[in-house]
Amino acid sequence: MEQLLTPRAALLLAAITITAVDGELSTNEVAIINRLDGFSTSADWDFAIGVWNDTPMEDCVELVAKSLSERQQRICLANLVDIAMADGSLHESENFLLSAYTQAFDVVDAEVEKIVDVITLKNDKAGF
Repeated sequence: MEQLLTPRAALLLAAITITAVDGELSTNEVAIINRLDGFSTSADWDFAIGVWNDTPMEDCVELVAKSLSERQQRICLANLVDIAMADGSLHESENFLLSAYTQAFDVVDAEVEKIVDVITLKNDKAGF
């Protein structure tokens, strides 16, 4: 597992892991991944899928963390929270995986709370 991914492939691999962890793939989750990959498959997407198929989940988390800068990790985490909450709820398995990413990214709880608050606000359509 000495290989590093391109930052985009790492982001896509992380997105794949968070969508796959609960065993369900919602249309909202797919839409977010499509937005991340430009609505078409790419070499980064193909590489991320290949790594996903050949790598245990916990190793994917570590590989993603090693492939991203600190800023890219924060951007990735925000996208992971967005994907996990896209169906309106945060499943236990998604929460567990998000915790693994926050540990691998060395993100403090206060920063995670800010991200969750913004994503919750972004996804709240009740007032419309």
